[in-house]
Amino acid sequence: MGRAVTFSDLQPSKIISGVHNAAITQGETQEMAAEYIRIPPGQQWIATALPETDCYLFMVDGACAISVADSRLRFPTQAFAVVQEGIEFGVENDSSAPASIIRVIAPPRSNGRGTPGFTGKLAVMQRAAAPIVNLPKEKKKRIYFVDDNAIKSQRGHAMIVVYEKDTVTGLHHHPNAESMFVILEGALQFIVNGETVVLTPGQAVYFGLNDQHGLRVADGVSSASFLEFHIPAAYSTVREQA
Repeated sequence: MGRAVTFSDLQPSKIISGVHNAAITQGETQEMAAEYIRIPPGQQWIATALPETDCYLFMVDGACAISVADSRLRFPTQAFAVVQEGIEFGVENDSSAPASIIRVIAPPRSNGRGTPGFTGKLAVMQRAAAPIVNLPKEKKKRIYFVDDNAIKSQRGHAMIVVYEKDTVTGLHHHPNAESMFVILEGALQFIVNGETVVLTPGQAVYFGLNDQHGLRVADGVSSASFLEFHIPAAYSTVREQA
């Protein structure tokens, strides 16, 4: 079953003083686990990417520095970071505003498949530097973060998608992948469990294996963009018949 979430409604738990996380997925997903993390100014969050998984981080709001060992990189708004399995990393909010981060673990635990993952210890890609593919016939463009032509991994696929006013993606499902959409700008109308739901920034929706979903720009909105995950990276799409 698909599920829409509002980040402000999630129940936070304290990681360390001032730093909180809240589960987005509720344990029902097989291929990914997602959470929302808040880091106040002057605080640091330290974690380790789990064995046989990729750790994906997306900066929704704010700006931080992210580091592994002796490497320290800027991690600004709408930048995407990938941490290699087994690597400890730190995210320090050295700015004057709170930072909000989406973390996706792909897969949430070892599944025995041995799927090759990211191997560069740490990579950060800013939206402005990411590869862009324009699809004028589909009235959208894709900005790739994790892909064969961006940060490479077979464990996941991640991109920002920008829709024009009348862009429509019809009902479909993925029999071999789970997906999640995080709204960044504008508003989007989704079909979730057969019902129409309009989502705006501060909200997300995710779908398990074979969950039907469709989306388009909501009425009264000129465009919209969203962060989209498919876990794992190799997936197929089945279009529903009209």
